[in-house]
Amino acid sequence: MKQCRSISIAVLGFFYLCCPVLAAPALEEIIVTAEKRAESLQDVPISIVAFSQNRLEQLGINDIKGLASTVPNLLVQEFTGSSTTVRLFIRGVGQNDVQITQDPSVALYMDGVYIGSSVGTAFETADTERIEVLRGPQGTLYGRNATGGAINIITRPADTEALDFRQNFQVGNYGLFRSSSILNLPITDNTAVKFAYTTYDRDGIVENKGRGADFGIEDRNTFIGDFHWTISDQQTLDYKYEHSSTKDTARLSQALGFDRSQPLASAIVFENPEVDAAGNPVEATNDRLDEATSYDFQEKGDNKIKAHTLNYALEINDVLSFKSITGYRDLNGFTQNAQAPTAALFGNLTITNGLPQTDFNQFTQELQLLGETDSLVWVGGLFYYEDDGEENQPGNSGGTENLPPGVLVDFTKTKNSSAAIFGQATWTPAALNDRWHFTLGARYSDDSRKATRDNNRVSFSLGQPNGIAPFRAKYDKDFSKFNPSVTVQYDLNEFSNVYAKAVSAYKSGGTSQRSTSRANFEMGFDEEDLVSYEIGYKGDLLNGRLRINGALFYMEYDDYQQSVPTGNNAGERDFINIDDANIKGLEWDISAAITDEITASLNYGYLDTSFGPSSVSYLALDANSPDGTSIITDTLTDDLALAPKHSATLSLEYTRPLSFGLFNANINVLYQDSTNSGVTVPTGYLDERTLLGANLTLSQIQLGRDYGQLKVMLWGKNLLDEEYYIGNIRQTQFDQLGFSYGVATFGDPLTYGVTLEYQYQ
Repeated sequence: MKQCRSISIAVLGFFYLCCPVLAAPALEEIIVTAEKRAESLQDVPISIVAFSQNRLEQLGINDIKGLASTVPNLLVQEFTGSSTTVRLFIRGVGQNDVQITQDPSVALYMDGVYIGSSVGTAFETADTERIEVLRGPQGTLYGRNATGGAINIITRPADTEALDFRQNFQVGNYGLFRSSSILNLPITDNTAVKFAYTTYDRDGIVENKGRGADFGIEDRNTFIGDFHWTISDQQTLDYKYEHSSTKDTARLSQALGFDRSQPLASAIVFENPEVDAAGNPVEATNDRLDEATSYDFQEKGDNKIKAHTLNYALEINDVLSFKSITGYRDLNGFTQNAQAPTAALFGNLTITNGLPQTDFNQFTQELQLLGETDSLVWVGGLFYYEDDGEENQPGNSGGTENLPPGVLVDFTKTKNSSAAIFGQATWTPAALNDRWHFTLGARYSDDSRKATRDNNRVSFSLGQPNGIAPFRAKYDKDFSKFNPSVTVQYDLNEFSNVYAKAVSAYKSGGTSQRSTSRANFEMGFDEEDLVSYEIGYKGDLLNGRLRINGALFYMEYDDYQQSVPTGNNAGERDFINIDDANIKGLEWDISAAITDEITASLNYGYLDTSFGPSSVSYLALDANSPDGTSIITDTLTDDLALAPKHSATLSLEYTRPLSFGLFNANINVLYQDSTNSGVTVPTGYLDERTLLGANLTLSQIQLGRDYGQLKVMLWGKNLLDEEYYIGNIRQTQFDQLGFSYGVATFGDPLTYGVTLEYQYQ
C-alpha cells in the first residue's frame, strides 16, 4: 500500500504541476445511467469507467472482450477452450468456471436487460453509444449476480431527428475483414427505424497442421433492427430485435512443459522433447506456437442468438416517471471445447474434448418508478427473471473416437427463476446547505434453482474407462436474501465530492453440471455473501481541465464459491464453498486536458486478496477407496484467482484541426501484474504483461457540402508482440500416474489494420 500511495502522489503531482501553466479546455462531461437515471459520472458515488462511442472506436472495441485491456481491476477472459464464452472479474470477484447450472458474479446488461448466461457473450456489437463498467458490488439496483459489479452496454436507439447513414470497413492482418452498415431512417415526426448489420471474419491465429480448421478463427454476423415511437410528449416506446451468428473456432490451448521426473512420466511423455516414439512432433512448450497438430478434428462453432427488447417510458408528472424494460433472449449454440486439442499430450490423447450443444432462453421484466423533488431522489422497482437451459456435452478425455457406441450422453437441464423488489432513495436536506446526500437502498431477492442430469458418458483416462459410474440426479433448492446499502456523500464544492458507503450483495447457490457423483450433484453448493466498505473522491479541478476519481475499498466474503477438480481430468469439477475471503484495494482514474491539443489519462488499480482458511476439503474420486471416493484436502493459494495485484492503463492523445479535417493520434499502454488462475495448489499463473496500442486518425473529411464525410484510421494492438497467457491450467492430474501438466491459452499476437468510414447526415 505504501508503494501505491507513492505512485498516486507522484502522478497527481505531475498533472497538478503541468495543467495550470498550459491553457486547455475543460474535459467533456460524461453522462451515465448507473443508478437507473441519467446523471453526470462525477455525481454518482460509484467507481465507474465509461466509454463513449468515439472512444470505443479509437480503442477498437467491438465486443466485450475488447474491454480486457482498458479498465484496471477488470479482467475479461475467454473460457479455456471456448472462444465465445466470456468470464468477467471485477476487483477479484468473478466466475472461474462457466456452466448453465451456475450464475456469473458480474452482471452484464444490454439496454437495461440482464444477460443470464456467459455462453455466447463474445458477440459483436453494432452502433454502441456507451459502455459503463461499475466496479464493486451492486446488490441493490442490479441484484444477486452483481457481487463483483456490473457492465452496461447501451446501444443507440432509432432517432426521429434526421437521416443518418454510416458505412465502416476494416481490414487487417490475419485476413481481417469487418463491415458495419448503419441506417437511421425517420418515418414520421414521431417514429423512426434503424437497421445495423455487421459482418466480421478473421483467419486463424495458429495454423492447424492436423485435421480440421485452424485455431482462433473468428466468423461473426450481427443484424439489429430498432423502432422508436414518440407516443406523446410524455410517452416513448423503443423496440429492438437482434440476431447474431458466431462461428469461431477455439483458440489453441497448448500443452506446456511436463514434470518428467515424476513416476511413469517418461512412459507417457517421451524422453525426447521434440518427437514421440513414432517420430511425430510433441508440441509441449512455454513459447507461443504459430502452428500445431490437432489430434481431434477441429470444428467451427455455431452459436445463434435471437433477442427482443421492449422499453417503455412514461413521464407521469413533474415528479414521477415510470419505466418498463422487457427482454427475451434465445441462444442455440454448438462449441467444440478442446482444452488441449493437439498431439502434444501423451502423444495421442487430449485432456477434454467436449462438444456441447447448448439451448438457453431467458425472459426478464423490470418495472421502475422514479421520483425527484428538490430534496429527495428515489427509484423503486420490481424485477422478474426466468430461464430454461439444456446442454448435451458428449466427448471425453481421449477423443470422441475412443467412445464405445451408445454412451454419448451427458445431458443437463435447468430451470431457474428469480423475483426481487428493490428501492433506493437519496435525501439532500436543505438545512445542511444541500451539500450532504444520504442514500439508503435495499433489495429482497427470492430465487429458485432446479436441474437434472443424465450422465451416461464413459469418461476415459489414457484410453481406458476411469471408473466414474453413470448416474442420474436431480437438484432443487430455493434461496432468498435481503441486501441493504447505505451511502453518505458530501460536496466539498461545486466541482468535487467525497463519499463513504457500505453495500451488501449475494449470489445464489447451485450445482455443477460436470459433477463426478450423484451425491455432489444433489448436494450442490450454498449461496455466497459479500459486504463491501468503500470511501471515494470525485473532483473536477483546474477549471475542469483535471479530473481525479479515486476509491479505497475493503470487501469480506462469506462462503466464497469456487470450482475445483473432483475427477480424473480438468473438466470433471464441482463447486464448493470456502469459509471466508477478503479483498482490499484502491482505484485511481485521472484525466487531464494538458493543452488544447493534448489530453492524457491514467487509470490504476490495486488488489490485495487472501483466504481465511489455509486449506479446503471436498469429496472427490479416489480409485483406492472402497466406494471410489474420498475426502480430499487441498492447500489454498495465498491469493484469490484472477486478481492481479497491480493493473494500470495509460493513454496519451493528440488532436489537431486541419484545413480538410481533424487529425488524432492516440497511444495507449496496459500493464497487468501476474495472477494465479486457480485457488488450490498447484495452480497455473498468468504472467505479467505490458501491451502497447496506437492509432492515427483523419476524420471529418468533407466530401463537398452535401455528400457526407470520411474517416480513416490506422491502428495496431500489442505492437511489441508480447507473448502472454489469458488462461493457464496447471495441476497434478491422473493421480494414479503421479505427474503434472500445464495447459495455456495465449492472447492475440501483434495485430494491425486500417479502418475507413463514410457517414452521411
